[in-house]
This record gives sequence, structure tokens and C-alpha cells, in this order.
Amino acid sequence: MGLIRFLLATSVVSAHAGPILGFTLVDSGVAVKAFYIISGFYMALILNEKYIDSNNSYSLFITNRFLRIYPLYWIVLLLTILYSIILIDSKHSNLSQLSNYAANWDDMTSGTFIFLVFTNIFLFFQDVVMFLGLDTTSGGLFFTSNFHNTNPQLHTFLFVPQAWTIGIELTFYLIAPFVAKKKSKFLFLGIFICLGVRFMLFLYGFKNDPWSYRFFPSELVFFLLGIVSYRIYSKVRTLDIKHSYLQAILSFTLAFAIFYGFLPTSFKQPVFLIVLFVSIPFIFLLSKNWRLDSYIGELSYPIYISHLLVLNCMKLWIDDDTGFLKFTAIILFSILLNELFSKPIDRYRRNRVSLTVI
Repeated sequence: MGLIRFLLATSVVSAHAGPILGFTLVDSGVAVKAFYIISGFYMALILNEKYIDSNNSYSLFITNRFLRIYPLYWIVLLLTILYSIILIDSKHSNLSQLSNYAANWDDMTSGTFIFLVFTNIFLFFQDVVMFLGLDTTSGGLFFTSNFHNTNPQLHTFLFVPQAWTIGIELTFYLIAPFVAKKKSKFLFLGIFICLGVRFMLFLYGFKNDPWSYRFFPSELVFFLLGIVSYRIYSKVRTLDIKHSYLQAILSFTLAFAIFYGFLPTSFKQPVFLIVLFVSIPFIFLLSKNWRLDSYIGELSYPIYISHLLVLNCMKLWIDDDTGFLKFTAIILFSILLNELFSKPIDRYRRNRVSLTVI
């Protein structure tokens, strides 16, 4: 699963940095949905096999998830703020998120400012930001069906703007312990309701961003599909499946992700998500004990959360049309974050749980 997660994170980088050696990989919106499916799978896995018996604690699960997310995010947030402070009065002030606050300081109420500070620090409601605009007359916030039509756009006040997806992830974590162990008929009912929400949004013309992939009630379907994928895994892992079959499934899914940008546009987005949903149980069965694959997968979160910071820094010195230097810098910085911060925190998280995942 590590290679898949790595490629999905790289897809988001490609969306912001341009093609990497000519490859664009999976559309960023599709990559986000794919991450939600994988997240649902992993949360169902650990809640059913790790957080059981003496470890069956909601607070233990939530705090461990927070320890996974927040420390690395706060490090990137702090570095971004420092970077923004350095650039605020320079010729590159357009690259500083603080410039948005400086330009609109007198146009926001204290309540608006507190909300922005809260969501920048704690991640919750960063997805909601995409449904809000700043009224420069009253200084308050207002609901908008299309944030692209607002000025200034509220998401420009987020220091780590790609972290809005983590806000959705955290919302799912809060409900995951109450959902992951439910009977399958409950999951399918939830999937049916979420698909109904998506259909109604489409029917009434809410087809654009943010409705297309930032609205939690409709995005929840992908987390639920991940839980169903775990249920499939719990069945197939008892079967004697040929190693070559599992390798073929992994190879096909990897090839689909790598060459996604070269494929015809018609239906490839839902087809990729369906392929991923079906293949996850078999890919995990094949690769769950691969240490290198696991390490590569660990880099996906550092890559995702830090790539815009690295790209903005590189804009000051490097113009790399191939994307190779940008991608290399992001990978190296992610390895540094992983070694210095993620690994020690993960050891602490594992020590809090006495049972090892199967």
C-alpha cells in the first residue's frame, strides 16, 4: 500500500508543481478521494484489530490519531509563518500568506480573525473555509456556493491551504469508532445516503468546486467504501491466493496511477476509484509485511503537508520546467521530517498501544 499512497501524494504535488518528467499522474481531486478510501480501510483495520480489548478506548484512538497529524502539521505551519514573515516586506511579498492579512486587516472583525486563527492552528473547519467568503464591508463571514467568485478568497488566509483535506480526515476520525464496527447493512445504507446527497447536489447544479470534493456529507462515501474494503480483506486473507495474482493486481493499479494522465478522460476518474476500492484488500495482503513499501508510504503525509512550503521556497531560486528538482527537494525534505519528527512520535504512539496490528 505504501507505493500507492506515495503515488497519490505525488499526484497532488504534480497538480501544484506541474508534470514531473512529463507525468501528471492522478488528478488531485481523484487522489484526495482515493486517500479517503485508503483512510477508511486503515481506520477499520486498526479499530477492529488494534484498538480492542484493553486498548478499546475512544480517547486512546483519537489522541493517537491527533499525534499522527498535528505535530508534523504544526512544524510545517511554523516554518510557513517564519517564511512569510521574512518575505512580507521583500520583493517576493506575493509569496507570503501574511500579505493577505496585512491587506485585509481592517476588513475583518475580531470574530473572523479568531476563526481564521483557530482553523489554521487546529485544522478543523478548513474544509468549511471553502464555503465561506469575507464581507469586507461588515468584516464578517458569509456563505457562498462558489468561493471563486469572492474577493478576497478566504482560503488564501490558510497558511497550509492543502490541509483542508486533513480537516475532513479529522472529522471522520471523530466518528470512525462508531462506524467501523457497524454491520455491513449499516455501511451500505450510509453509502446509499451519501450517494443520494451527491446526486441531489448534481441535480440542483452544485457541480463545481467546492461541492465536487470538499463537502463532508458527500465525501463520507469514500471513507465508508474503505471500511467495506477492509471487510473484503478480512474475508480474502483466509484464502490461498497465488502470489502472482496479487502481484498482477498491484502492478495494474500502479500502472493505472502512473499513466493516468495519458488515458482518455471519459470515465477514468470513477473507474480508478473503483479499481482502487476492489484492489486494496489484495494489495494490502501482498505488501503488509514489506518494510521498504511501508517506509515509502510513511512519506506520503510529509510530502502532502510540506510540498507547498518547499515549492514556494524554490520559487525564489529555481525555475525547473521538468519538475525533477522540485520533486527531489520535496522528497528530501519529507525524509528529513519523517526521520526527525514522525518516527519518534510513531514509536511513542505504538508504545501507548499494547497490541500489535495483525
